[in-house]
Amino acid sequence: MKKLRFTFTLFLSLMMTGLMGQEYTSPFNHSLMNEKFYDLIVGESSGDRAFYHILDIAPYERDRKSEDYKGLFMESVYVVDKLKSYGFVDAKTELLGKTKTWDGVSATLWEVSPNTSKLADYRDLAAILGQGSKSAHVTAELAWVGRGTQMEIDAVDLKGKIAVTEASVGRVHDLAVKAGAVGIISYYSPRPLVDPIQIPNSGIRGNNATFCINLTPRDGYALRDRLLKGEKITVKADIETTTEETNIEVPTCLIKGADANAEEIILCAHLFEGYVKLGANDNISGSAALIEVARTLNELIESGQLPRPKRSIRFIWVPEFQGTIPWAIQHKDILQHTLCNINLDMVGLWLSKSQSMYCLHRTTMGNPHYLNDVAESFYHYMGATNKAFVATGVGRPEALKPVYSVTGSRDPFYYSINAHYGASDHEVFNDWGVQAPGVIMITWPDNYYHTSGDRPEICDPTQLHRAIVLAAVSAYTIAEAEEEGAVRIASEVAANANKRMAIKMRYDLSRMNGASSEDFSKLYRAAKFNQDAMLQNEIATLGSVMELAPTSASLKELVTSLQNGVKAAWATNGKTIDAAMKVRAASLGVAPLKIVLSAEEKAATKVYPRSTAKVKEFGYGVLRSVSKELMTKYGFDQRGAVNHGAEIAKLTVGGTNSILDIKKMLDAQFPNPDNLETITNYLKMLKESGLVEY
Repeated sequence: MKKLRFTFTLFLSLMMTGLMGQEYTSPFNHSLMNEKFYDLIVGESSGDRAFYHILDIAPYERDRKSEDYKGLFMESVYVVDKLKSYGFVDAKTELLGKTKTWDGVSATLWEVSPNTSKLADYRDLAAILGQGSKSAHVTAELAWVGRGTQMEIDAVDLKGKIAVTEASVGRVHDLAVKAGAVGIISYYSPRPLVDPIQIPNSGIRGNNATFCINLTPRDGYALRDRLLKGEKITVKADIETTTEETNIEVPTCLIKGADANAEEIILCAHLFEGYVKLGANDNISGSAALIEVARTLNELIESGQLPRPKRSIRFIWVPEFQGTIPWAIQHKDILQHTLCNINLDMVGLWLSKSQSMYCLHRTTMGNPHYLNDVAESFYHYMGATNKAFVATGVGRPEALKPVYSVTGSRDPFYYSINAHYGASDHEVFNDWGVQAPGVIMITWPDNYYHTSGDRPEICDPTQLHRAIVLAAVSAYTIAEAEEEGAVRIASEVAANANKRMAIKMRYDLSRMNGASSEDFSKLYRAAKFNQDAMLQNEIATLGSVMELAPTSASLKELVTSLQNGVKAAWATNGKTIDAAMKVRAASLGVAPLKIVLSAEEKAATKVYPRSTAKVKEFGYGVLRSVSKELMTKYGFDQRGAVNHGAEIAKLTVGGTNSILDIKKMLDAQFPNPDNLETITNYLKMLKESGLVEY
């Protein structure tokens, strides 16, 4: 009895001191990584150092001199020099061919009548000169065209004048030039209420390009008001531009794994987005964070504090798409044994100031992979351990395991796990011909995206630190995983699989339970088919874990058991949907529904298309190898003829999905899925191209 009384007293004492609070909020041990390893990575990495890289590389958007295009760019030299100073003796810049780029040389805009004053100068702010502008020396009157609609342009005599608009120059330029304008002044901003001195990184294209001067909204409003009052304003524009040829440069380094024959994990960030735009968050932040990820892991591994992982970890800094694509084409040998990719794109934004989140965008069902769950698990852990808690009446004012920087915020970690997003370099790895599943880590929304406001002051060293840790621990967990690690990862995937299927079911049940009699059958069918799609994806995701220890009978047994568990959850969810359907049917006064497949759907259940070896032999961009003749034959030579051709193709990898399965998986992912006839014809075209067999 005394022992029991002591135990109860101790329990109350722990509650009073707040030590029990952590047990109810977050485990201290992360299931996928040795906690000491996690702590070492947190302690060794630095968001402040990454922030200093941003300050060094992109303190402001500046004009590139002509000589910058002749040798290696400053950014490439900087990255490689830093890597070498951190012990990467083999760090280098790969040259992947030549490219041409527009470049501004100088630009001024002076009002010459009725006043004499300078309105804009390229030396003050490089973004004032619209990309693609041609050289010009023009003295002309200004003409207000409002939003630049055809009606507004038709109402003004633009011959020999410079059109002034509040709309984006890309929308107005061609119409205005056709009406006789010799140039454009725009004060368009995507977020003028957030930042009245923000200028977008806009431009003009085409053979009839003239020039564009971008003004800040603050200056543009003043000019607009003068013109609307009927004031006649004449300006002088002096603009010099050129076209430069330069190298496509990709700095790179490698942390060698213990097994020279093992696979690789590739981390990437785009160091260039074109060669004129220089954005602090987009994407020098990702490039700076990647330098620090490389330094942190290399330091800990070389010093023996972290065991050398079985697999190598490769880092590449690329020109966005323009460098990633030729790198993938020229390194098919590396990609043949690459497990996955992590892409850092815009990772440094001060989240609370921008009302933003650090987002993880998963792969599509066409690239099922455990990487999603590994990264997601660490996101949740970072979120749980970087906020204060109040639980069961016990408060903890401090974070459980804070990841802060000396000069950064002390904000909670704001994050979001999202569906696939593809407009960045990880899409090169997700390509059907590459098949190295890739995710993107990105801060979004970004109030300074693609504008002159993308400067270092919008970045937070603490957010950079967290981005570095998340990329490092995700990559290292996969790089070092063998049988034991694979078991942990498989268990994580299975737990998340059941959760994802339940979330999808909850959404579909809410729609079905509120359905009208007209929509009832369609929504019931969607609920059942969505569970089928989720099942296919989760089974494949669990199967992907086998690549970590392909000869392990124990892992195979576990994965099979977990897959059976997912199938059981699918069966239970199906019964729940059926029960809910019967309740709704009674409410609507209709008979319970049964799903009856059409003849077309029945035929689609019997065909299992499989990608051929030719797909990976070709490599990146294999879909573009389909001949124009075949595309015309099957009706896919017009834009919009198929919405998700790339995803249809990727869903044939492994040959485990029937054509009807592919249809269901498109329906479960996209608001505008292709119909069954389109999917079937698209697969016939790929079959005739030798890329698919069935």
